[in-house]
Amino acid sequence: MKKIFILCSVIFTLFCTSTYAINSEWAEESVQKAQSAGILTSVQASSDLTKPITRLDIAILSVKAYINATGYEMGNVKSHFTDTNNPYTETAYQLGILYGTSDTEFTPYNNTTRQEMSKIILSLRSVIHGEELILPHNPQSEFTDFDKLAQWAKPYVAKAAQDGLIMGYPDGRFGGDINITWEQSISLITRCTELKDGAEIPTLDASPKQEINLSGYVGTVEHGTTRIKWDHPSYSTNVTVTLDRNSYYEGDIAPLIQTYQASGYIDLTLYPNRKYTITVDGGVSKTFCTSEVIPEGADAIQASYPTTQDEAEPLMVTVTVPVWRLSGGEKVSSTASFKVHNAIADKIKLVFEEIYNGDEKFPIKDVGGYAWRGGRSEHNGGTAIDINYAENYCIYNNGNVIGSYWKPYEDPYSITPHGDVVNAFERHGFTWGGDAWRNPKDYMHFSYLGT
Repeated sequence: MKKIFILCSVIFTLFCTSTYAINSEWAEESVQKAQSAGILTSVQASSDLTKPITRLDIAILSVKAYINATGYEMGNVKSHFTDTNNPYTETAYQLGILYGTSDTEFTPYNNTTRQEMSKIILSLRSVIHGEELILPHNPQSEFTDFDKLAQWAKPYVAKAAQDGLIMGYPDGRFGGDINITWEQSISLITRCTELKDGAEIPTLDASPKQEINLSGYVGTVEHGTTRIKWDHPSYSTNVTVTLDRNSYYEGDIAPLIQTYQASGYIDLTLYPNRKYTITVDGGVSKTFCTSEVIPEGADAIQASYPTTQDEAEPLMVTVTVPVWRLSGGEKVSSTASFKVHNAIADKIKLVFEEIYNGDEKFPIKDVGGYAWRGGRSEHNGGTAIDINYAENYCIYNNGNVIGSYWKPYEDPYSITPHGDVVNAFERHGFTWGGDAWRNPKDYMHFSYLGT
């Protein structure tokens, strides 16, 4: 790859005080450069840049700087991390600029520390030049608190200081666990990277599509990628997100509770027809619901719904979809074929593609669509799907049972209430039988007409 710009050696001095004027005068030139280069948006440039920067935001800045410096073309990538779907975190990981805190977690809303930044800036310089990052085998430094640094961080801090990229405090400390701020990060990146004005940085699908401010907020919001904001950010704010299913009959389905650390906002993927409670340390707590997905063409399907098997057969088509199978304890790629109503065939394919491409790689043992059963079954019209019937039983109030059990989070074939399968079907207007009705609880069942 042709390298268009070079990385310069620079001394980046971090101040000892923990608060600054908004924004610090020394950072103005770097902020303007970053904005002109497309690394920083005008909204970000006019906001408070003296607050700590999260791992997600430093990943975005670093990848944008890499794009600007090298001409790298970034497409839509799917994150392998379980706690973020932002394509910049995955790209930072693939480029070798910034890794996760584990094999599966990125912890996007944790703040970035000075010792972490030392590694990031060295890695960024290395990948821009396409050169191997060589670290000292026996790292040493004159920083008075060098022995207190994380063991993994010592070679990076020693190297970054030796190369003149970062300095310590006037009292001799490095302060490895101190959070680095937005303006400090911007200054470091822009001074070390010769940026090109007017660079076009791609806007990707994972960017927030809407913003809501919790202060005074009441109402229903659209599902999709959303930035949740509050008016009194903290340097270390615990944010609890409680997700409940907004169904007719929730039964004994427990909510999904997740905790983040953030300052002023978090970006969440909101699913349709859910109830969210966002609680922020400091007193803000709001509950809101997301909108439902209205099944497209449901009225037309219902109006011509078959009443006999002879009427039903001509309306059916066979679809073949990608699925994961369990074989010898391993998940292997395969396909499944079944019949559905021709009006929803394309929609069914999209649903199963989303399940197949999901983080869970949910394994499918059996799947059924159209089957003439008589009575009021929606399978008669090919608008219902059953998945793994034995492990996702249908249980009636009178004790009648179809299937064997339902053990979510225990049996890999059992469908989880907040997992990829339910989310994919409901995003396309299907109803899940696990909590849609008081009788029965039909955990295998997804219907397009809601029955």
